[in-house]
Parts: sequence; C-alpha cells; structure tokens
Amino acid sequence: MMFKIDLHVHTVFGGDSIIQPDELVSRSRQVGLDAVCVTEHHSYFLSDPYREISAKTGFPIFQGLEYRAQEGHLLIFGMKVEEEDLPTRLPMQWTVDWVQQRGGVAVPAHPYQRGVVDGFPGDRILEVENLFALETLNASQPFQENHLAVKAASRLGINGIGGSDAHGPLVLGRAYTLFPEPIRTEDELVQTLRNGGYIPCWNDEFYEADHADHWLDQEDFLNLF
Repeated sequence: MMFKIDLHVHTVFGGDSIIQPDELVSRSRQVGLDAVCVTEHHSYFLSDPYREISAKTGFPIFQGLEYRAQEGHLLIFGMKVEEEDLPTRLPMQWTVDWVQQRGGVAVPAHPYQRGVVDGFPGDRILEVENLFALETLNASQPFQENHLAVKAASRLGINGIGGSDAHGPLVLGRAYTLFPEPIRTEDELVQTLRNGGYIPCWNDEFYEADHADHWLDQEDFLNLF
C-alpha cells in the first residue's frame, strides 16, 4: 500500500501562511494525501495544536520544522527544537551533523531557489556530506530549479523528497513524497527517510495542468537514478 505525504507545509500557526487548521485536513483529504508534515519556520512546537486535531480527525499530521542555515534552508524531521535550541544561520554542514547525530534527519529544501534574501546553496549542496535526501520537488519552485535539484541528488547518490511548500490551501498537496508503506509515527517517518525507498511525485490527479511548469515526467525522473 503506497502512502502519500506532503512533507513541506506551512500554516497560520507559523505566521506566514493562510492555511487554517480545518483547511489543512479537509484539503489534504480532498487532493488524495494520506498525511502531511507541518514544517513551520524554526520551531517544532508551533505546530503542537495539530496533535489534537490529528487525533480528532483521524488524519495523520506530523511535525517538523524549516530551518534557515547559513547557506540556505533545511527541513528537519524528528527533532523537537526551536530557535533557542538551534539558532538560525549556523553552517549547513554543522547543522546537518548536529541533527543527524541526535537521531533526526535534515533535508536541504529548494537548494536551487533564486531570488531569496537569505540565499541558496546552489552547487555548494554537492559539498554537504552525510545527507539522506534532498528536496528535489518543491511545488512552489519552477521546473529548472527542481531539475537542478534532481541532478544534484543523482550526483550525491541520495533520495529525493517532494512537498508543496504550501502557504495557501490551493497549493497544498501539489507535490508529495510517495512511501512504499504507511507511516504511522514521526519515528517511523525519520527511520524511513534514513532508509530510502521513497520518491517525489507530482499530484497529477488534482494538479495536472501545473505539472510541466514545475516537474519532469515521472519516467524522465526515474531514468536519472
């Protein structure tokens, strides 16, 4: 049984999204997701209200965070931290090692994104060691930037993940990570991200019209690995 998780979602609790808690669940179900991971900026705990919402609705909502390192952004899974624990703009390699030595997973997000104030790693991502995965499909980034991320993951010999980077409900679930088995807990999510066997996917069932602007044909993607 395949399992679809949008691994990069922002909501109103993070202060930079318009996605309301009830919309998160209803829209996720509407577009065929099996789960989401809320990744508010710099704090795992901002998404704490979703524990109760997940329990009430029966829809799996995992918690992570998006962290701003010196060279760009990281999606961090399996670490209950906030800015006091992990100050912003630390070197990316140091942060990756710190997270993963403590049992978490750090995944560089939109590594080729241009036009952001805090910069992006670009090909410097190829120098980062000990990565398990790279965000190769970010549904809020254009085709060329995702394509460069795919090629970087291929050169590094690591997996790619997919997520919408949604800040509004009409973007939620445009992309997701397809896992071979259901993920029931955050610990299972972290272990599976470490083990591999998952792929990024565009949600053609609900967002086919936007596919070509952001992502390769799935066959072309698979041929790169």
